[in-house]
Amino acid sequence: MRRIWMRLALTFMAVSASGILISTVLSIKEMDYHFSMYLNEVNQQHEQDLLDILENEYQTGLGWDDQTYLKLKAASSVLGLQFSLFDQEHRLIRTFGKAVNPEDTSSVNMIPIKERDHTIGYIGIQYDNSYAMSLEEHFRMAHTNAMQWTMLALLLLVCIASIFIAKRLAKPIVDMSDASRAVSRGDLSIRVDLPQGEDELSVLVHSFNNLVQSLQKQEELRKRLTSDIAHELRTPLNTLLAQTEGMLDGIWEATPEHLEATRSEVLRLIRIVSDLDQVIQVESGALNISQNEINLTNVVGGIVESMTAAFQLQGIQVKSYLKSTAWIMGDQQRIAQAISNLLTNALKHTPPGGEVNVTLEQKKRIVEVKVVDNGTGISPEDLPFVFERFYRGDRSRNREKGGTGLGLTIVKGIVEAHQGNVAITSEVGKGTIVTLTFPAIRNPA
Repeated sequence: MRRIWMRLALTFMAVSASGILISTVLSIKEMDYHFSMYLNEVNQQHEQDLLDILENEYQTGLGWDDQTYLKLKAASSVLGLQFSLFDQEHRLIRTFGKAVNPEDTSSVNMIPIKERDHTIGYIGIQYDNSYAMSLEEHFRMAHTNAMQWTMLALLLLVCIASIFIAKRLAKPIVDMSDASRAVSRGDLSIRVDLPQGEDELSVLVHSFNNLVQSLQKQEELRKRLTSDIAHELRTPLNTLLAQTEGMLDGIWEATPEHLEATRSEVLRLIRIVSDLDQVIQVESGALNISQNEINLTNVVGGIVESMTAAFQLQGIQVKSYLKSTAWIMGDQQRIAQAISNLLTNALKHTPPGGEVNVTLEQKKRIVEVKVVDNGTGISPEDLPFVFERFYRGDRSRNREKGGTGLGLTIVKGIVEAHQGNVAITSEVGKGTIVTLTFPAIRNPA
């Protein structure tokens, strides 16, 4: 199987090699063109130099002297040219320079020699094409070799850089591939190192880590739920088993009081199963919520009134402060259940002589319900987990008071199903404040 970094590296190499090859070919062609232009300019300069000598040395009525011919001979040697001097009638005066093979010469270029706009003669220059071609070929070969070595060096550098960059780019993907295989084997503790930057690859790695973390959390919750359910059911089932075995063995008489104790354990099992069923519905989004206009003020007031007797039996004072007539959209029975669960919690954790206050107030388009008690409070380490199912800061105390550890989980699910929010603040020894907020459908009255 070809690894992704190899495919990336080969792609980088192919693109880079194509660019280098095209650049090299264009560079060679461009250099050849400019070198040819350079040779033409050199030839033109040679022609101008010869014309300058002839025009400056010309003597009116006498022509050119031997001194001029010596200069022309020296120039032909230096410039490597063969040229001939002609008079006004194109008659040959003298030829300078070594003889050139006719096959290696270009056509004679007759250039007029002027003095004061009058033609006084002509100079015919024959270029040694073999020399020019040799020079041009030598330059072309030198330049081509240099470009080839440069191209090879660049290709080597590109190969090394492509492998390095490809491995660096592919590392998070390879790590995620390895991590995903580990996750498929059940290892949810693995994480992929985040690459530097904030590009799409970093976002992908971050999302993958969040996904694995979420799966790990769900797995831990599933295991804990299984353990908690087993723990919650074990106590009443063991109690029922002991009671029924005692009755069968004749150790425990089937008196009305004993049967009532057995019935209480059965009811407790039923309550646990019922609450658990509601929690499952809430967390799966299958909780049946009807949508009706609800006078939340009346609902809260009715729940407080119906539970006042229970508070009084415990020596606890409960008061309601309903400052607004608030309307929300939702299921009245579910809302009443959430408020009742909060008051039941406050009743369980507020000592005799304590006080529980329920307030309702509408602020613009938000309805706020608060349940405030001065009970035992919740420790800071327990506070973040109070809405998790079966969570108890003090398991034995809650069990003795009839709690299943699901009440606040149900409250949170019901409130959020009504597009509301739940917040809780608490201090050990001072009490707890639970705040529910709902979107209002009418202005405050």
